[in-house]
Amino acid sequence: MSWFIHPLLEFVDGIGYIGLYIYMFLVGTFIPVPSELVLIPNGYLASVGTKNYLLLSICGAFGSLSGALFNYYFALFIAKKFLRKKRILGKVTRFFKRHGKISVFLAPLTPGFGQYISIPAGLSRLKLKIFIPLTLTANIIWVNLMLLIGYLFGNEKSSHQKVIYVTMGLLCLVIVISTLYVFYDLRKKRNT
Repeated sequence: MSWFIHPLLEFVDGIGYIGLYIYMFLVGTFIPVPSELVLIPNGYLASVGTKNYLLLSICGAFGSLSGALFNYYFALFIAKKFLRKKRILGKVTRFFKRHGKISVFLAPLTPGFGQYISIPAGLSRLKLKIFIPLTLTANIIWVNLMLLIGYLFGNEKSSHQKVIYVTMGLLCLVIVISTLYVFYDLRKKRNT
């Protein structure tokens, strides 16, 4: 297995933080590339002191958000140019009025499908003030979960335990706040 792991670690280390951002940008678009391929090894490199965990988290989450925004604007362009009076646009818009927020939040947490939710969000013209925070929050959760998996394979040190506990605590806090927000929003819609 080392014939695969060592070259992968060298590649991930070599692309640096900007390379991670670019790779995660591609992950956020409709190009099917797996985020796990670079996030887990980067988490390991952070645990052995080669990379900075916080910078990896920021580059990964914002790279993925940038890719999602690319999809969003691409879909918006398609909708304006080619789908103005098409029935499918009406269906997508109706779906997103009812389930858009929860879909945008949960989709990036689903391996293989997360990057595609930004296309119907763009088609339906979901407001960016809703799309950006929900997408970013979901990406923060996913990126940190993958980094943490890699981090757990690194050296066993007491300082690492603190990073793991703080990361897990922050992830739980983000999940709880996001879930409460989504349920509050759904409840508010039912009452109106």
